[in-house]
Amino acid sequence: MLLAACSTQKADRIYLTDWQFKYQDKWYPASVPGLIHTDLLANGLIPDPYLATNEDSVRWIADEMWTYQVDISSLNLPKGKKHWIVFEGLAGDCLINLYHGEESHVLTENNMFVQNTMELPEDCDRIQITFFPLQDEYNQSVYGITLPDLRAFTRIAPYQQGWDWGPKLPTCGIWKEVYITNDTSNINITDNTNLTSSPVEFRQQPDSIGQSFAFYRDGKPLFIKGANWIPAHTFPAMSPQLAARYRYLLCSAKEAGFNMIRIWGGGIYEHDYFYDLCDSLGLMVWQDFIFAGTPYPDIEEMLDNIDREARQQVSRIARHPCVVLWCGNNEVKNGWEDWGWQDVYHWTPEQRARLEKAMDTIFGYPGTTSNTSSTSILAQAVRDCDPMHRSYITTSPLYGWGHPECTTHGDSHYWGVWWGEQPFEMYKEKTGRFMSEYGFQSYPLISSIVQYCPTEQLNIDSTTLRNHQKHARGREIIDKAMQRYYGFDSRTLSLTDYAYVSQLLQAWGTGYGILCHIADSRCAGTLYWQLNDSWPVASWSSIDYYGNWKALHYRAKALFEAENGKRKAESAASHENENEYLERSLDEWQQYYATYPKDRHYDKAQYTFDQRVEDGVLTVTIRAQSDLYDVYLEPRPFRNGHFDRNFFDLKKGQQVTVRFIPAPVEMGNTLGYNTPQDATATPTTVVVRTLNDLYK
Repeated sequence: MLLAACSTQKADRIYLTDWQFKYQDKWYPASVPGLIHTDLLANGLIPDPYLATNEDSVRWIADEMWTYQVDISSLNLPKGKKHWIVFEGLAGDCLINLYHGEESHVLTENNMFVQNTMELPEDCDRIQITFFPLQDEYNQSVYGITLPDLRAFTRIAPYQQGWDWGPKLPTCGIWKEVYITNDTSNINITDNTNLTSSPVEFRQQPDSIGQSFAFYRDGKPLFIKGANWIPAHTFPAMSPQLAARYRYLLCSAKEAGFNMIRIWGGGIYEHDYFYDLCDSLGLMVWQDFIFAGTPYPDIEEMLDNIDREARQQVSRIARHPCVVLWCGNNEVKNGWEDWGWQDVYHWTPEQRARLEKAMDTIFGYPGTTSNTSSTSILAQAVRDCDPMHRSYITTSPLYGWGHPECTTHGDSHYWGVWWGEQPFEMYKEKTGRFMSEYGFQSYPLISSIVQYCPTEQLNIDSTTLRNHQKHARGREIIDKAMQRYYGFDSRTLSLTDYAYVSQLLQAWGTGYGILCHIADSRCAGTLYWQLNDSWPVASWSSIDYYGNWKALHYRAKALFEAENGKRKAESAASHENENEYLERSLDEWQQYYATYPKDRHYDKAQYTFDQRVEDGVLTVTIRAQSDLYDVYLEPRPFRNGHFDRNFFDLKKGQQVTVRFIPAPVEMGNTLGYNTPQDATATPTTVVVRTLNDLYK
């Protein structure tokens, strides 16, 4: 029987969906799963936080107390039989009240990454959850040691409190499902699996160079190709819109030749649907635990919380064969050793020893090159809860990019070419055993920028575009490299041209890093930073928030294809037209990088093209009548998505045929609201631009 407060989606479970939230003494409908920002947005109570500078105008939400409730009096649960209520995930510091009349049973929760189960009082007729503002500053004052980042005191998604690619929009709410069951076996967070061992093996072994970091399948080494994954949305409650985003992004990764995704430790443990997709696509997953960039306190309650979280999450995620490695944290050891915390925070020897012990307790602190632990909280959770006994490492990277060991021992985050403003050529010198982070920023193209920036703000120095560039030196670093490699004074470029060249620059630089990693026999893999965005922004991503492939994604695809052995000579026989465009071989890519773009000769761009639409799919053939560089095709009418090839070079007389693959409509908005009316338009033609146009 379907009732007002529920829908029976699974046997022995009643899902509670008819929730309300309170705003200014009035109750409004809420979505569960959901979060307060998306509930406010759905009810027209706030502007879209992703547009213009609206991020700043909704900061107040984090400072308020928010109450949700659901009436279950109409369920008529059988008397004399036990029932349990299961909260799959509550984001924020909250108080749960299970009311029966005026009395209530109370539970508190402050970890969004755990499941909670309570026995339901027999006469329970109403459930109310109150979320409180974060108390990080108070918690730190009680702890008595100043930490580099207050988010260390809260078990919510770290990135929601701001990152150098994301907005500061801490949120709260019922971000996962809530249901009632009368079967305790129905609330086990694990699923049965027949897998007892992983076909992929991780090895880190001392050798003549230092210490390896490599993956093997059936005893044979794999070269890892892929990128880092950040949450696909600032408000990551599961929904049909988020599912569509997952499908498109992960299929785009597979299309580009990826074989691995690293789930970065500043985000979330992803939804089951994400891992299901990776299983089906054959994408391996490196799973960070959700700890990043700061030491964590050794408060007993916090340690117990972390243990509960780790055991639940390993039990849930371990059933997926895609997972091949567990990692304790992102850059905690790196920060401890290299970011000057001791000087900034003036820790006493006793405080320093306490924090170091906390790292060892939680992660296992690798004072040597071993990068393993058997006694830490996280290591024991993997040992006890992963039936396939996959490897656990304590941290990533083992050494920061200022240490010589970063190229000889373990995995490397090489940020000399961004934070250090070093030239791209340093990638060759600084190739490590496994490159798990590196990259360079770019801006979205103008066709994406206009989706979040008002017309009057279409200027690189506008308040909107400054708000959507979160790195303090981002624009400056891009401008310097643009002058060095392309010879352009950024002040002379229109916003349209600047965004275009920034993507060419990103593809040039990060692509050169990929090439160096592929070419170095000591290196066992390359994961650039980053695949995706959580909101519209200038960032290191190769796919922008709206699903438009940047030049980097096409460059990564071409280089990964070359690594796979798809050589020009081997594939020529499959082309009837001898002038058909062919991807470069690795040797040809090496030759390509021998000359900076600014030092090439550019003729006036001359070409012809034709297009056709069959079964709703736009196909374009372009023929070069002069040498063309970085040819970019944009569909008209515009729609978010990608061509299967773009940002390519053509020699005079060559031609290429490409087809357009639209992104899901859901990629073009916040969470399904305010979808542009033309978002489903079928493109029928293209606009063509080339780098030649800017030099001539």
